[in-house]
Amino acid sequence: MLRWLFRCVLKLLMLPLALAAAVLLITAALELCTDALAAGHCHAAVSECRQGDVAVVLGCSPTVKGLPNKYFTGRMDAAAELWKSGRIRCLIVSGDNREKYYNEPLYMTRALVSRGVPEDKIVRDHAGLRTYDSVVRAQRIFGADKMTFISQPDHVERAVAMARFMGMDAEGLEAPDRIVRRSVRLKQWLRERAARAAMLLDLLTHHRPHHLGAPVKLPQ
Repeated sequence: MLRWLFRCVLKLLMLPLALAAAVLLITAALELCTDALAAGHCHAAVSECRQGDVAVVLGCSPTVKGLPNKYFTGRMDAAAELWKSGRIRCLIVSGDNREKYYNEPLYMTRALVSRGVPEDKIVRDHAGLRTYDSVVRAQRIFGADKMTFISQPDHVERAVAMARFMGMDAEGLEAPDRIVRRSVRLKQWLRERAARAAMLLDLLTHHRPHHLGAPVKLPQ
């Protein structure tokens, strides 16, 4: 009886360890695959970016708890700098607009115009509900053949890896990462790991974006 009880307790203790080991292995595999797909295609400086691309600026909220969102500011600064360098012909601002009073593409357009980007060179993608949707729509709806994604390093690496896995000619520009609080960094790191797991599922199942629609011509 004691031996049976001991075995039961041992099995109960081993189960969480086995699950933790599986999660760690999957996370490590996702990191290696993402790094391999994006290697050499993500740039920290505008001077390293290619000529002739369409920039795809990935959306986020301009504020967090009523305060300016440093991630948003960093992306807008990087996008404006890339435009002023003459390396891109237009920008797609892709984000969430599911709610009446929340419009990421509009917020990004205003921020870029205030930084000197001509409004007629900005195209709004109101159906970029997820990074995967933004990536697929950049090619299938907007017809972008060469694209440079703009976001913070981890996020842009995932977008580039996703696009290149699907056969797109994608590069990335890493926006400044100005978050300094450890708690915020940890939260973002965990969120990104979960997003990479979702990315794997999307790619393996050829997930269809929430919205597609008619093609949209980009400005020249």
